[in-house]
Amino acid sequence: MPTTMLKELKRYVAAASLLALVALVALVACDSMDDTPDADTIYFNGNILTLSPHSQKVTAIAFKNGKVQAIGTRIGVMRHQGDITEVIDLDGQTMIPGFFAGNSQFSQLLEQTGNIEQTLAAYASQGITTLVDIGIDRKALEALLNQANANKLTLDIIAIPSASELEALAGSGQIKFGQYNNRLKVAGFSLALDGSTNDYSAWMAYPYQENPGLPEPNWRSEPLMPFSQFHALFQQAVEYEHQLFIHAMGDAAIDAIIQASYDLKINAGQDQRHVVVMSRFMRNSQIQQYAKLGLIGCFDTSNIYQDGEDDVDKLGLSRANGQSPLKQALEDDLPASNICLPGPNAFNTTFVLWSAVNRVTKEGEIIGSGLRLSALEALTTMIKHAAFQFFEDETKGELVPGKLADAVILSENPMAIAPGLIRDIKVVETIKQGKTIYRRPSASKTQKGDPPSN
Repeated sequence: MPTTMLKELKRYVAAASLLALVALVALVACDSMDDTPDADTIYFNGNILTLSPHSQKVTAIAFKNGKVQAIGTRIGVMRHQGDITEVIDLDGQTMIPGFFAGNSQFSQLLEQTGNIEQTLAAYASQGITTLVDIGIDRKALEALLNQANANKLTLDIIAIPSASELEALAGSGQIKFGQYNNRLKVAGFSLALDGSTNDYSAWMAYPYQENPGLPEPNWRSEPLMPFSQFHALFQQAVEYEHQLFIHAMGDAAIDAIIQASYDLKINAGQDQRHVVVMSRFMRNSQIQQYAKLGLIGCFDTSNIYQDGEDDVDKLGLSRANGQSPLKQALEDDLPASNICLPGPNAFNTTFVLWSAVNRVTKEGEIIGSGLRLSALEALTTMIKHAAFQFFEDETKGELVPGKLADAVILSENPMAIAPGLIRDIKVVETIKQGKTIYRRPSASKTQKGDPPSN
């Protein structure tokens, strides 16, 4: 071998040895590096709906350190099995990401029960891993902060105080908005611009249908606060860079929100994600305005079951059929959610899912047949779009590697059964960051370290 080539080869070997030594030293020094591929838990033999458009058919999933470690087929995921890995046979059941409850009024339910564990368990039994406590006052917020500081929270709670607290809380610097502390996060502020159709207080652009219950002829209702007051609160929220969650049931109330948004020069590119809670009787043209302004509609299709027939009587068939237009919002690429069932109760998540797919009243009539969602679309609005709504889409909403291991095991696959049977699906198990926080008594699993059966 020529002398020049020999020298080059020796130089190359020396350089490679030095790089290997540096890499070894770095590996030894980095005590935070995961030194084992072993998963904490592996689930297999099930239908795993990741809600990610980039994942193919998934039948197994591995969790490690509170996050998704791997997804795929049983053969691929079982590479992460170790001596301490808990291996669980889903036995054909379905796993999905954890549900959100976006209008839960958690503090009210806690006040009724007086028991934090019982109240949290009520939500966990519905597959909810993140819930939103909206419209709370200073006293309720302080109580939540105390529960968080005492490490009492097993679910993530997003607190949204009333806008009446905006100046005091936003200007104090005492709260770090948008950051979790022991599972509690303060996300923004809320206000109500109108009421409900139940008592004719939803503010409509066109009058309610004439009937003896109207407060007066040609009744459209009116806002709960002057536009100038609403505009000022909206402006404050924008200046402090906080989300505003605005209850607006009628299209006139939504018109006021759109007008204020244009006045404040809000647009989708700013990514502020202000939320219009309910958005129930919005017009199609308003959906397009939401998209331009970056507003998010937080719907509740379960209202159709409870109030659909009454809506026809009060507003006419056309407006009743067009309510909660999630389908239209999705077609216009608006990341709308379906999690804003109001009231101090842990709502039935599979019932809400069923309502979006079927849009059936309690009398058995279909309201807005053209707006019914597929099961996948309905799941997306209750999970993936909900995560986006609260700026949590980087960590939640999909079961993909790197995101939190927040998951629910369902007794049936919503995408594989008749739409009318979706409401009968049971929550078998709820998992928060890889740890089971709820399990139905009938749920079964293998023992730790047991290999999967063939």
